[in-house]
Amino acid sequence: MPDDTGSPPRPARRDDVASFSAGRDSGIEDSFDERTYIRAFPDVAGAVDRGELASGLEHYLLAGRAERRLQTPDYIRQMARDRRAATAGNSVAAGPQAPATTIEALAVSESGAVFLVGWTDDRHNQLVAVSAGPVQSPARDWTQFCRLRRPDVEAVVQAASPYQHGFWVFGGPEDRRYRRGSDIGEEWQIEFRFANGTMTSVRRTPVVQSDAELRDSVMAYFARSEYYGNRWVEAFANLDRGAGDALISFNRGIINGITAAAAVEHHGPQRKRCKGSIIVPLFGIPDYLFLQACAYALGPGIEDYEFIYVVNSPELIERLQREARIAAMAYGLSHTLVLLPGNAGFGAANNLAARFAHSGRLLCVNPDVFPQQPDWAQRHSDLVAALPQDQVRLFGSTLCYDDGSLMHGGMYFDMDLGIHSSHNAVVRRNLLRVEHYGKGAPLWAPEYVASRPLPAVTGAFISMDRAWFEKLGGFNEDYIFGHYEDADLCLKSLQAGTPAWLHDLRMWHLEGKGSHKQPQHEGGSLLNRWLFCRTWESAIVPDLLGRTPAHPLRHCRAPDAAAVPPAPDDAKVRTIAAPVRAARQAAARHARSAGR
Repeated sequence: MPDDTGSPPRPARRDDVASFSAGRDSGIEDSFDERTYIRAFPDVAGAVDRGELASGLEHYLLAGRAERRLQTPDYIRQMARDRRAATAGNSVAAGPQAPATTIEALAVSESGAVFLVGWTDDRHNQLVAVSAGPVQSPARDWTQFCRLRRPDVEAVVQAASPYQHGFWVFGGPEDRRYRRGSDIGEEWQIEFRFANGTMTSVRRTPVVQSDAELRDSVMAYFARSEYYGNRWVEAFANLDRGAGDALISFNRGIINGITAAAAVEHHGPQRKRCKGSIIVPLFGIPDYLFLQACAYALGPGIEDYEFIYVVNSPELIERLQREARIAAMAYGLSHTLVLLPGNAGFGAANNLAARFAHSGRLLCVNPDVFPQQPDWAQRHSDLVAALPQDQVRLFGSTLCYDDGSLMHGGMYFDMDLGIHSSHNAVVRRNLLRVEHYGKGAPLWAPEYVASRPLPAVTGAFISMDRAWFEKLGGFNEDYIFGHYEDADLCLKSLQAGTPAWLHDLRMWHLEGKGSHKQPQHEGGSLLNRWLFCRTWESAIVPDLLGRTPAHPLRHCRAPDAAAVPPAPDDAKVRTIAAPVRAARQAAARHARSAGR
């Protein structure tokens, strides 16, 4: 910037710093605001971070004074912000005061993600921005954040009507601007700006967590949140404000790290080629590996299949290795264990297992699913060989409760209209949901068990052509933990020209018994429904809605009846019931031992 004579001022030289240190510019030393200068000019902060400058003061003496940095709007605005922050908590300060605001939790992950929780009484002076960062480091800013109802705060502030006093913000590590990794454990400054220009700030030392721990904390808090109106509408609105995409991106980084560290162990005979690869993700409960080996090994055709178990619970690895070795010796089955250092979730676990498969046919099976008939494997192989390719590229099966009634005869899509009335508007939102055909119906009802194309089938049992699965890109790993990946995959298949089918290979399904459901999983389910609605609403509404959708998939050619294996008779079903009862009893014992 030129001076008053029109000539550019001479930049400061290194000896200016020495002369300053000798006391010739002590007035500047006394008045210079290092923190404000660094925060006002990110280029200076970056040079200090890289070690090119010792401090902001050094930059000012070398170049900033010549550039008249102390007179720039950036510096002046930052100085005003700092001055407001310093006076906001002073009860005798003149002028408007910022609303009461409290920070209840500040957590930072090892990679730099931030989770901030608090409340503010901003009923009459709305919170418009939050910034946070280590003291003496550049802060990151949020102008959108999640709001929730806090009945406890309403009682304290004596609010006349319910109000969403609570707030939380989440920022992933991609926008981190810290000077060094250790900054995340140092004292942080959090600033709040309100609609009338007032500002307040607090300082906190964050709790440092691993990335997975922080993700679980956010999802559990999200699951427990209360709202002023319709829970789904308000929760989805919070995710719309950036939290949803930030959490998806953050979780992607976590599962990429988990799957990259996978280790593989083989037990039993290993074949170069199989007719089918049965993929089973395990989480929390180890009992099912051996029980499935017992139940699946009883009939012909199973020798052409391999089992690939993905262990999402590292604490179970030692026990599962032992049981896989015993099961392989006892039943002669091929077992591959894919061992993970954390929970990668349903989609990533299945995608990873597919890489180790030795067949062109993938069967994604829940740990609590068991065949009703001993010869199910042979019947499955015959069905795949006999039917047209478009009817077996991706198909599911009839699944039954342990009392013999139907649990799953395919899936269809329905929709709720969520309505939320706020203080100044009525908000409407479409909320898609997945329903099961024939839930609770008797198995002799042909409309539920007949082979036919469907909008979707459940991920508890899906048989897929491997090449088709890979063409579709596998399961979408943006869904956190599990839920909706199966419907998402079926819709991708439908868009690519092949609907999901149902064929009657009856299986038992001990629904909900295959894993532990924890608070963070509830939060993941809520986020996954939001993601599914955002991704597929335009494709589902209106042609794929309801039990009898208008979509032309229902006009697909019916299979040749002779090619579909007949339903099992009761005598064969009874021969397989004992392992199923044992699985149910084992699940009950595990629940009791866990104190549930």
